[in-house]
Amino acid sequence: MPKRTADQKAARALQRAEGIPYQEALNRVRAAAESAAEPPSPAAVAYVLQPTAAEAALGITAEALGIRALPAGATPAQRAHAEAVWRPQEDPAQPCRCSGTGCHHGEPCTGHDGCTGRLVHTDRYPGSLWTVTTWMDTYACSDYEEGVETMVELPAIPWGEHRTTDRGQGPSTIVYDGVRHPNFGTADDEDDSDEGELDPADHPTPEDDYEAYADEDQDDEELRAEHDQEQEPDPEPDWDDDPRDNSPGDHPDEYDDEHQDHEHDGALSRVPALDPDPQPTADTWTEPRQW
Repeated sequence: MPKRTADQKAARALQRAEGIPYQEALNRVRAAAESAAEPPSPAAVAYVLQPTAAEAALGITAEALGIRALPAGATPAQRAHAEAVWRPQEDPAQPCRCSGTGCHHGEPCTGHDGCTGRLVHTDRYPGSLWTVTTWMDTYACSDYEEGVETMVELPAIPWGEHRTTDRGQGPSTIVYDGVRHPNFGTADDEDDSDEGELDPADHPTPEDDYEAYADEDQDDEELRAEHDQEQEPDPEPDWDDDPRDNSPGDHPDEYDDEHQDHEHDGALSRVPALDPDPQPTADTWTEPRQW
């Protein structure tokens, strides 16, 4: 008789305890053994600093305290994330929450002559397309609130890394998760890179383009035909009619020189007519003219 294994013994015990079939009990025992053998999931980042009561009242969390709140064994991605999401310190007299490298928080502002304001570090984000150690800092004057930008190199805190792709096109720059890059996405965007691609069915084929142009040409011809039909040629003039009938303001059917109505004619003008080229007459001769 074969010897029972530990799983079989446990399955028999579970069968007698719960009154279930043996196969179901054996499956449950094996599933429990497999889950126990899986390594535990990595724990969340244990921050070594926690916000004060005043900071908590403002909604500041341990994540917003910057890289100083991370443990010594934090990963490069966690360090980059912390360097990109710290909460700005509005008071220039208080220490900035960034890593401190290349930071000008609290320094005198030189943007205006005689300015007594101080610089306030407001943001830090990646400042290069390919150099993963280059960051961009933005500052605001405590008096004028005008923005100032500077570049800073953080060799110990890269915002991403270069990875070799499977397509054989050389290394590509990957931004760490949670880091805001103005030109790149994050590492999580690789899985969604195909979401923006169009379906080939959405692209017209050459046959579709030809049919579309053919339909447009046909519509244009129909419109031109309708337009030509609407514009009929003017009728030919009747040369037998009196030319006076076609003069503006006359009534061809009622025009009659012999029966014109002169009742409403005004008085004749008394202004003498002027002759631009007067010629002498017999009445104006004063002496015989030699012909």
